Amino acid sequence: MPGMLKAAALSLALTATLIAPAYASPQTEAEMSMPQPAVHTFTSFDGTVISYQTLGEGPPVLLLHGFSGNAEVNWFGPGIAQKIAAAGYMVIAPDLRGHGASPVADPDAPWPRDAIARDQIALAKHLGQKPYGVVGYSMGALSALRYHLLSRDGERLILGGIGDAAADEANTDRNTAFRAALDAAIAGEDTPAAKAMKARAKATGGTLEGFRAALAARLYTGRDLLETFALPTLVLTGDQDLDNGSGPKLAEIIPGADYVQLSGTHLSAVADPAFSEAIIAFLNAGR
Repeated sequence: MPGMLKAAALSLALTATLIAPAYASPQTEAEMSMPQPAVHTFTSFDGTVISYQTLGEGPPVLLLHGFSGNAEVNWFGPGIAQKIAAAGYMVIAPDLRGHGASPVADPDAPWPRDAIARDQIALAKHLGQKPYGVVGYSMGALSALRYHLLSRDGERLILGGIGDAAADEANTDRNTAFRAALDAAIAGEDTPAAKAMKARAKATGGTLEGFRAALAARLYTGRDLLETFALPTLVLTGDQDLDNGSGPKLAEIIPGADYVQLSGTHLSAVADPAFSEAIIAFLNAGR
């Protein structure tokens, strides 16, 4: 019973996260005058077709969105991608496998391990260039960790919306709560969590089945592995965001990592102007 109550409480917390509104930060004249992002597709390592958007010119910066989102909702809608591009970078923002415009042919089929991270390795190969910076938020940050673990590519790593829970490989609470909400939605139940998942799928162009399959890619990376990371790393979390543990404690695990506190919750922190400013300043520091 305690486990069921814990899962139910976490499910309600996830519901609040999923239904919270998206925010757009004010754009400068340079950002407003930028062209629309170009949309492309490529075939990944196992034949899955992945959609991605590009904007701007300069060192490539890979942007990885969160669970049940897409590139538009996480990066372009709030104006984050435009700000990074206007600062002199080429933004590369995929819809992650199973999300948005990157559906999988058979969502019930098992995914290869580290599929989302390996998609980014395939994307770099497709583009013929490795990213200068990798920026992830929430599940995108978990995927950014896996990408660097497998490839050791990228000169700067920026992790938003995750904390030291990312180093706890035994912690399955968040995946369990997401799975329960998705199962309820797929079964047609009318719970708040199920309705939130349905609304999220409708808003992002994803599918419930695709989201459920993507849970296999929400992999944590053990402390011993994070301690081998040797690139400049920045961790950013909202002052009300403990969804994935403590951001400052994650920064203590990754050697030499910096931490910046934002204002807001797990979802609303992306609207804090300090989010984009910290990303750009950290990218600029390596040029």
